[in-house]
Amino acid sequence: MAENTSKSFAAHAEGADWVKGLRPYFVYRDLGMKSATEGRVMAHVIRAAQSCDGPMGYHSHELEFQMNYLLKGWARIDLADVGEIEVTAGDAWYQAPGVAHELMEYSDDFEVIEITIPGDFPTIDETR
Repeated sequence: MAENTSKSFAAHAEGADWVKGLRPYFVYRDLGMKSATEGRVMAHVIRAAQSCDGPMGYHSHELEFQMNYLLKGWARIDLADVGEIEVTAGDAWYQAPGVAHELMEYSDDFEVIEITIPGDFPTIDETR
């Protein structure tokens, strides 16, 4: 096993940077896991930057692991392998590798923690 050269750290909320990312209707706050794990794991907080204008478009990700924990608000999500689910603050969901999914709608206060393995992965637009 390779030697772990990373050091423990804390990602403080106060003064954190929120940046635009993959989806223009969200802002993202990096929690520093990608750097700490040399790209093996990514964790960020995703927050609604604007009201939902309708379904976001089906897509999938080429990765090993993806889970979400909803901090605030609610959302309606369609996962190709299980169908539509509704989640509220405190709920978590796992998206199996490569599963097409679409965020159908979300609340204005939507805020979720997303964790993936690996830290970088491609996103593929899907047609349904």
